Amino acid sequence: MNFFLEKVGETEKTEIGKTMIIDRMGTDPSTLLNLNNKFVSTVKIGWGLSLLCDEKFLGRRISDYKQSGFGVSNGGTLLEIAFSKGRLKEALQKIRQAGFDTIEMSEGVLDLPTGTKLEIRDYARSSDMHLFVEVGRKNTKNQLSLDETVERIQAAKDLDPDVIIIEGRETGKGVEIYDMNGNIKWDWVEEILRTIDLSDVMFEAPEEVQQAELVIRLGAKINLGNISMSSAFALASQRLGLRGDTFGISTGSDETSGGPASKFILFLLQQNGPMDQGRIAGITGLSRRTIQNALSNLITDGRIHERPDLHDMRRKVYSIK
Repeated sequence: MNFFLEKVGETEKTEIGKTMIIDRMGTDPSTLLNLNNKFVSTVKIGWGLSLLCDEKFLGRRISDYKQSGFGVSNGGTLLEIAFSKGRLKEALQKIRQAGFDTIEMSEGVLDLPTGTKLEIRDYARSSDMHLFVEVGRKNTKNQLSLDETVERIQAAKDLDPDVIIIEGRETGKGVEIYDMNGNIKWDWVEEILRTIDLSDVMFEAPEEVQQAELVIRLGAKINLGNISMSSAFALASQRLGLRGDTFGISTGSDETSGGPASKFILFLLQQNGPMDQGRIAGITGLSRRTIQNALSNLITDGRIHERPDLHDMRRKVYSIK
């Protein structure tokens, strides 16, 4: 038991990424309220669900979250609906009066004029509220291209939000970084992270397998959203390496300075032992150039050894120092 207490105690020494839980209002949140707020930064009351609630009920729910140290956000769709009906100012006031401390602005269904985005930003700032900006479309048949996603991230930066969210919906399929089967498009992730720092972006990842893969490749510091209440504890254990999926993953401050590919290859070598480039390529699906750059970074950082393969001197084998 002391080992586990020591392991959990490591969270005080390392930065854990932000986690946004989605509240669909159909689940009793009492279990979530017992999770250390180190592992939950914000609870989002999704879509326009807050409009369906009795005001006193909604106020109590928000108050309970805030007393547990969680921020509370509206769903971005709420403001899109309000804008379309000419009731944006009223909606912003209602959000504040209900006790929300975070405003999420999205363009999942329709585009907002620049002036409207500035109005929302200014309201959040003047009300001492956090501002989250979401990038991405909800309709799988009307998706942004990678270039358009990058352009919208750059535009969102101009609003100086606390975090920029990459759309993932509740399914994690067919939107932004996910293909129609829910597999992560790592070339999209790499390009997005060339545009914005890991600490400034949040990837929505509703499926636990997606959460595990993102933690494995990008580390415990990754910000993840659209996490169901039932997955909150599971994700916390993934971040600490207390599950088989991420067993042994580093949560300390000595992570490699390389990008996602470097972190992923380092993890593979930690878990599987020495490998050559061919085997690394077979497991990761990364390009030869990406693998070579990642290995070079890891060697420079002093994280791995490179040595000749005794069975074929033309090849190199890589292992953890």
